[in-house]
Amino acid sequence: MAKIPVIIITGFLGAGKTTLLNHLINSDHGMKIAVLVNDFGSINIDAELIVGVEGEDTINLANGCICCTIRGDLHQAALRICQRVDRPDYIIIETSGVSDPLGVAQTFLYTDLANYTAVDTILTLVDAAEFLNLPAENEVLAMDQVGTADIVVLNKTDLVDETGLATVRQAINEISPGARIFETSYGEVPLPLLFGQGAFDTLRLQGREVHDVHVHEGAVAHSHAADHGLVFDTCRYESEQPFSLDAIQTAVDQLPVTVYRAKGMVYLTESPEKRHILQVVGKRASISQGEAWGTQPPATRIVLIGSANGVDEAEITAVFERSLQQSQSEPSPLGTAVDWVRSLFGAK
Repeated sequence: MAKIPVIIITGFLGAGKTTLLNHLINSDHGMKIAVLVNDFGSINIDAELIVGVEGEDTINLANGCICCTIRGDLHQAALRICQRVDRPDYIIIETSGVSDPLGVAQTFLYTDLANYTAVDTILTLVDAAEFLNLPAENEVLAMDQVGTADIVVLNKTDLVDETGLATVRQAINEISPGARIFETSYGEVPLPLLFGQGAFDTLRLQGREVHDVHVHEGAVAHSHAADHGLVFDTCRYESEQPFSLDAIQTAVDQLPVTVYRAKGMVYLTESPEKRHILQVVGKRASISQGEAWGTQPPATRIVLIGSANGVDEAEITAVFERSLQQSQSEPSPLGTAVDWVRSLFGAK
């Protein structure tokens, strides 16, 4: 029986992994694809943003990171896919933004999954506007994601000028000399660059240890953090009350600087029949119109990710609740902290 090729999509928080995955699975390739989506909060927002793959072909891996804490879940989910009668042509894994892709690859290389699968490509996305501005404590993980890659997708090139692109290219080549770099916006990568590459080389990665990444949700004691690897905090905010666009923008503008990433669905008064997708990466934010709510009750559901001890759920809840109560007629004080780059309804 032929082995199922596996594509691992990785990249730091907010690099555009879900956008690329949606482009990939909804393109005209004629193949049956199984998708495993990992998010480390209790709400897997990324899985909700995947369109075009339903039922048993999408597996939601939440509440942990598949390179470490829920690695067993990854193994079991992938094994179930491989043992199905109707086997897929490809397995695609979208890792969480703080996953070490080497740990994910090892699950397929050094377990019984090696009898069913073959790692085809590790594809790392890089946010052209944010990669060189990451907090110091996250640089090593982001660089290892690039160093592990068979292909580097330099994404969001529309947000930087040519000088900035040249600087990021140079940094990528210093991390991974000779890396194949493809530049794009919105994750629009040609299919021949993604399928059938067979570029993964186990020898190239021998000797490197997997990063020990820990993720906590809510109020958690961190007395052990110094004895472990990278530690991230995450929390969630939920409300059934609709926000005005001004209110949600004000809330995002007032988030603590220790929050690196926020993403989720927003219930807006201006367009209550459709969900709106909020994306916050560093000091950049956008909100765009998505699909109708359908059978899902309208509600705002946002996951926030930040540094250890840097995500205070009570503080963040208070920020959103204050903004929710503001008058919709009041102007929103934008521009003080956040650059809203794509806030028009219907923007891609």
